[in-house]
Amino acid sequence: MILAAAVAAALFAAGACTTPNTPEGVAKKAINALQKGDYDTYASTFDLSSSDQKMLAGLAEEKVDEQLQEKGGIKSFKITDSRVREDTATVTVHVVYKNGEEEDEHMSYVKVDNQWKQKMNK
Repeated sequence: MILAAAVAAALFAAGACTTPNTPEGVAKKAINALQKGDYDTYASTFDLSSSDQKMLAGLAEEKVDEQLQEKGGIKSFKITDSRVREDTATVTVHVVYKNGEEEDEHMSYVKVDNQWKQKMNK
């Protein structure tokens, strides 16, 4: 019985760590990565080649990290809107920074090979 409980707990923990293949799930994965300073994971959420993802991770570590530090980091975030239309989507995330500033981030997504990926906003 103890073994069954341990296995059930392990399966629950493994399931809790996976990100659903939805625009909202990818948005959460991206923002969580930013909170942790994990720019490789953040870059992996974009529809880019591996070399471009590596370049984005380096750029994000340099520029985004500086901006986040100025705001004290991300205190919390909440998805406030999500609109899916066939193979494209937009997700609005309300971000609260530790210095008290708040802003809405509008993230665009595209479905590539049945996986949702963030598009670079121009």
